[in-house]
Amino acid sequence: MLLGVDVTSAWLIVGGYAMAMVAFAIWARRDLGKEDESYYLAGRSLSGPILLITMAATNFSAFTVYGSSGAAYRIGLSFLPIMAFGTGFMAVSMYILGRKVRARSVEHGAMTAPEMVLGQTGSRNAQVTMASVLVIATIPYLALQPRAAGIVVSALFGGPEWVGAVMVTALVVGYTLTGGLKAVVRTDAVQGAIALALLWLGLAMVINDAGGLGVALESISSSEETSGLLGRDGNYTLLIWSSTMILWLFADPMFPQLYQRLCAAESDYAIGRMATLYPAVAWLAFLPPILIGTLGHLDNPGLDRAGSDNILPTMIMDVGGEWLGGLVLVAGLAALMSTMDSQLLATGSLVTRDLAPNGDSVIWSRESVIVSLAVLGLLLSLWSDLSILDLGLLAFSMYAVMFPSVFAASHFNDIDGRAVIASITAGESVVLLAVFSPESFDGWWVEPVKGAVPTAVIPSLVAAIIGLASVQYACNRKIGLDWVGQIVPGEITPMLGLVAVFVLAQDFWWWEDSQTWALGLPKWIWWAALLSTVQTGIMAKWVVREKAR
Repeated sequence: MLLGVDVTSAWLIVGGYAMAMVAFAIWARRDLGKEDESYYLAGRSLSGPILLITMAATNFSAFTVYGSSGAAYRIGLSFLPIMAFGTGFMAVSMYILGRKVRARSVEHGAMTAPEMVLGQTGSRNAQVTMASVLVIATIPYLALQPRAAGIVVSALFGGPEWVGAVMVTALVVGYTLTGGLKAVVRTDAVQGAIALALLWLGLAMVINDAGGLGVALESISSSEETSGLLGRDGNYTLLIWSSTMILWLFADPMFPQLYQRLCAAESDYAIGRMATLYPAVAWLAFLPPILIGTLGHLDNPGLDRAGSDNILPTMIMDVGGEWLGGLVLVAGLAALMSTMDSQLLATGSLVTRDLAPNGDSVIWSRESVIVSLAVLGLLLSLWSDLSILDLGLLAFSMYAVMFPSVFAASHFNDIDGRAVIASITAGESVVLLAVFSPESFDGWWVEPVKGAVPTAVIPSLVAAIIGLASVQYACNRKIGLDWVGQIVPGEITPMLGLVAVFVLAQDFWWWEDSQTWALGLPKWIWWAALLSTVQTGIMAKWVVREKAR
């Protein structure tokens, strides 16, 4: 027994949940076809509401629940706008890129970004280069899920974390192999709803135990040791703040599992409806773990970096009792499982369709690839001592470099494959320099270590764009700009409005403010929420106008 939880009760809760997910996955595969388009893309049939649910459930992972709560424990509420507004604003790039990606995917029969690049450039080398980097980037991100599973199971039952990591990995692999994207999407819908509801239940329990949100935050504000948790000064610089939001904007559409869903959308309007409502879901998903992580200092002060990743299960188990505590922790399992299954499926498609020399080979079968990727992710989660946040940021930086090539290939018909290779090589070289030699940036740029890691996204994107443009020019390939003429005033106005929203989110005028305001939250938290509301209004009008065209 750990943290006052009866082991029998915990086993009943988690065991019942696991059996329910397996049974549901078996039911969900009832209309699965044998061809890859059905297995990987659900027949390109995802409507707007389903696309929103599966996109959110897939994106909000162990990083959301455990990485965010751990980061909030270390730096406080400043992490909330970064994640809630920043991730919500990412939906803009999803909409702008997603419509072209979906059209090219249908045109070329492509199911992955490298396949689309192959169709547009005719370059097998460009396809393999991009696929290789995407797979390499996804393995660390995949490792987040078994790492977090170990945290949850250890909190419930005690014992080593590797036991939970192995158990959950086996469960996810089992139902992912069972039904492809259709099963994954349907289990995503259930697990997403469970995770969101239980996280809010957990937050309510923690706030009630603390005597109310305003009282709890006032207590944190009045203590000299914790008052910095309600401000940004000392936790972020404006450069790191902006760079992190830029990182989400360019990295998230390149997640193989999110890109796959853009290809699986039934229409541009479906992508638009998803992008419109995404900011609201982002706030609903990130608010509970970040508030819980910040309030963790009231009862659990002085945790180190590794211990802070455990703050959410620690807080929930302290206040929830045997059944409620165990039940709310299932939210973490639901979040990480709904991401891990999608990561395995999407990365498996990269291996079998982009890297395998012969898609019909038994060695490269869909099932064997998914199992192999799961084992790799599991081993990395057990071997690496990086925090959940560190693992996520490394993957995000590598993903962001892909954006210029994918954007160019989806919009232009004359992109040279060598330009794509040069872009990826140049951008990833800067990322690797930031990882292995961050001191190289000292003196002319913020050294990309710890919380400053996202600052590498700007020089890496610049390097990727320069590599793309210079090699494209050297190869004497002209870029057709006919698509520019298709931008009508109806699109320019919302684009300018959204740019203004992003600029206003860099609210330097409140930078040093840490005073409590409504419900104990600082003004700049409410400002970020207001900007997300404005973003939703702009997107709603844009999408409706586009549908009417």
